[in-house]
Amino acid sequence: MENLLTIKNIFWANFKAMSYTSTSILKASTTISQVQDVIDLLGYKRVRDGVKIPNRISGYFWAEEVDYQSWAGVELDIYKTLKGPVKVTTRSRVARSYWDLSHQNRTLKVLRDLFGGYFETDAGRNRYCRPDEPPPSPLSSGCYLARWQFHNNLQRASIYLMHRQLEGDMARDGPSGLLFMDEINPRLLSNNMIVPYMIAVWEEYFRATFTACLRYSKKRDSVLKQANNLSHFDLDRLITGVVRADRLIAETFSFQRPGIIAKNFRLIDSKIDIAGLLRKPYRGRRQSLFDSIDGVVEDRNRLVHSGEINSDLFDRQLKVRFGDITEAVNRVYNHIAKINGFVANHNY
Repeated sequence: MENLLTIKNIFWANFKAMSYTSTSILKASTTISQVQDVIDLLGYKRVRDGVKIPNRISGYFWAEEVDYQSWAGVELDIYKTLKGPVKVTTRSRVARSYWDLSHQNRTLKVLRDLFGGYFETDAGRNRYCRPDEPPPSPLSSGCYLARWQFHNNLQRASIYLMHRQLEGDMARDGPSGLLFMDEINPRLLSNNMIVPYMIAVWEEYFRATFTACLRYSKKRDSVLKQANNLSHFDLDRLITGVVRADRLIAETFSFQRPGIIAKNFRLIDSKIDIAGLLRKPYRGRRQSLFDSIDGVVEDRNRLVHSGEINSDLFDRQLKVRFGDITEAVNRVYNHIAKINGFVANHNY
C-alpha cells in the first residue's frame, strides 16, 4: 500500500510538472449556472472522465480542429463548496499549441471580467502565461500533428515490447535450427503481429500528412481527378460532417508502399521526392530504407492474407524495422518542412 501511494505521488508530481495550470477564484455572488453558461459560450464541451474529485461540479474540454489549431486542448473544472466561492481551474499540457494557450488566457480574462475575483497561473497572480513563439502556419501545424501522432502510436508498441513477458524455452530470441520449432515460437508470432500495427501507424502518418498538404495546396486538380471512387457511405459521412472532404479524399489513396506514397505526394507538389529520400544511403547499409520498408509491407501482407509469419523476425530485427520507419518518417517530415518554408518540430 505504501509503495502504491509513492507511485501515485510520483505520477501526480510528474503530471503537474508536464502541464500549465490556473485557478480562478470568483466573487462570492457568482453562481454555478452563470459560470456554466459562460463556459459553454467559450466553446467548452462537458466531459465525464469517471474520476471522483471532492467538490467538483463538472469537467469540460476545449479543442479547435479548424486549421489544426489545437494540439492538446484545454481542460477545465468547476468547483463549489457550501461556504466557499466558485473556483474554476484550467490545465493545458506542455504540448499545447499557441492557440490552446491563447484560449486558456481568454478563459481567465472573461471569467475575471464578468465575475470579478482573481486568478493564479504558473506566472503569478493575475498574470497570463505568454506564448514563446508566434503561431505556426496551418500546414506546419498539420504536419506536426501527423508526426506527433506517429510518435505516440509507435511508442505504444515500444512500451508493449518493454513489458511483454514471454517465458519458457519455446520463446527463444534466436533461431532454433529447426524450422517447425521456429514456426510455433510465441515470440516470433508476437513480433509478426506487431508488423500490421506498425504499417497501420505508417499509413496513418502519410494519410494525415497528405490531408494537410492537400488542404493548403493551390494545385488540387491532379489529386481530385484521382479521387473518383467515393461510395454512398463516404458521401453520407461527408454530408453529415463526420469527415472533412480533404480527409475523405486522402482515404481513397493507398499509403503502404513507398513507391505509391511517393507517387501520391507528387500529385500535390512535384518537388516532394519521397522515393529519392528513402533511396539515399542509411548507416552504410546496402539495403535502402525504401527496400527495407517495402519488405515490411510484404511481411504484413503475407501475415494478414495467409497467416504466414517471418521466421527471422526476432527482437533485434524487429527493432531495426522500428528504427527504419522512424528514420523514413523523419526524412519525409523534414523534407516537406524545408520545401514549404517552416521549421520541423520534433518536440513531442
